[in-house]
Amino acid sequence: MTSSSRFMVMRHTYGRREVLTRLAAATALTVLTASVAACADGAGTGGSPTARLTLAAPRDLAAGPRDPYFVHQSLGVWEPLVALDERLRPVPALATGWTSAEQGRKWTFRLREDVVFSDGSPLTAQAAVTSIQRLRAIAPRQSAYFSLDEGMEAAYGELTRLDAEENAVVFTLAEPVADLPAKLAGFFSMIQAPSAFTTGGDFAGDPVGTGPYTLASWTKGQRLELRANPRYRGPRPAYATVEVRTIPDANARVAALRAGEVDGLFDKGALLPGQVTAVAADPRYRVVQTPSALTHYLTFNSSRPPFSDPRLREAADLAIDRAGIARTLLAGTAAPGGAFLSPAFGDLAAPGITARHDPARARELVAAAGAPAEPVTILISSAETGQFPYTDIAEVLRAAFEDAGLPARVEVTEATKTAMEAGRYDVFLSAYSVPNGDPDYLFRRFLRSDAAWNVERRLGYRDTTFDGLIDRAAATGDAARRRELYHEAQRLLAADRPMTPLAYQANPVVTRAGVRGLTQTASYLVDLGRLEPAG
Repeated sequence: MTSSSRFMVMRHTYGRREVLTRLAAATALTVLTASVAACADGAGTGGSPTARLTLAAPRDLAAGPRDPYFVHQSLGVWEPLVALDERLRPVPALATGWTSAEQGRKWTFRLREDVVFSDGSPLTAQAAVTSIQRLRAIAPRQSAYFSLDEGMEAAYGELTRLDAEENAVVFTLAEPVADLPAKLAGFFSMIQAPSAFTTGGDFAGDPVGTGPYTLASWTKGQRLELRANPRYRGPRPAYATVEVRTIPDANARVAALRAGEVDGLFDKGALLPGQVTAVAADPRYRVVQTPSALTHYLTFNSSRPPFSDPRLREAADLAIDRAGIARTLLAGTAAPGGAFLSPAFGDLAAPGITARHDPARARELVAAAGAPAEPVTILISSAETGQFPYTDIAEVLRAAFEDAGLPARVEVTEATKTAMEAGRYDVFLSAYSVPNGDPDYLFRRFLRSDAAWNVERRLGYRDTTFDGLIDRAAATGDAARRRELYHEAQRLLAADRPMTPLAYQANPVVTRAGVRGLTQTASYLVDLGRLEPAG
């Protein structure tokens, strides 16, 4: 076991009936330690104009001019039309509200009237239309955050028109979309000034948004600096300058925190689960943990043997001790997986679906189907090993598979997309969330028969019944019926196992105890504009 697994762990054991509800409560935000310490040098006090805060993240939050967004939403440089609340419900952002007509074929989003971009130009309906049309025009394009799919149906449905009407943006669709505000919330309704873009859709220079901060400078793979936006319509941010350093190594991030080099750690995987208890026990720091839509999934390559045989997918699934992994390697920061949708989705997550741990039955299934002649490959991304203890988890999976009669080996690579598209894997372990508030994104992007992920990465899952369920759910305006359809789809996935949830991950972030206001939403976004002055 590596050093990431030898940290102190939380000594809690959860019954199976608690699995699907433990992370779902919107009030489950837990402040693990709240002692107040003196301000570190350079952090500033009282929100003065010279105040400075230094944070660290596991990955680059500025991806550059070729990325669809340039910077991550968490930096507060740009804002969307629609945001999400702590329960993944759509709420107004640059739009003040919305209405639908023609049974969901027409949606009108009214804009705020007090907004200017950081370049001084006003937010108009035409500017918003230009920004969204640009996203559609450059698709498909990969992103360091959430990639754009060809056609963008996952974000907008079958969009036939996009119009600026007075102070509103109007979407006209070929087919009804039940919940367009949730579908385009966040990244898919990013609004930046027309001046930000070249005619080819790249960024002409730095991003030009409406948020509380502007991007002052950035060095890929190292750091970025934000400065308070003097044209921001809201309250002045507590910190005039925020530096964000990129520190991929988990132990190096904590070392920088303890050395006083940074004031906090945030973003997906800011703290390894095994680090949470040890850091929270130190009165110099404040650790805040919130529910999350982030789920650790196992994706099977069902396009070829051995996992084209559903008996062997079931055997692999039954071999896994999810509760043990959540309790120890994920150190109590996660709950064992069950239904395909995380409990963060509320009542859309199917009730009653739990994953059994039955090694004896797993061995019986392998004996009946026949063990593969070659070891199955468990693929993990080297980038994610700095966010989660995937090396250790993969080794536990390997041992569990071999105990069931499935010889296995672990492969760590940076180029997981290349390996998957070439079919050089059998099981892929990775964490996924959503860029919006609609689970249709997960179903349609990953598992529908024609989904890009499904086809390009060799999942081999083809089920017309599943396709029909998610298509009907996306179109119906009846919330109860939509919920029933999603529950039925998840029961089908639980039986077929093309992708199976390993664990539902919570969101731990940490700051010096005197820094307040840094929390992450269910979609692991932070709002730097809500930071409070250091005390």
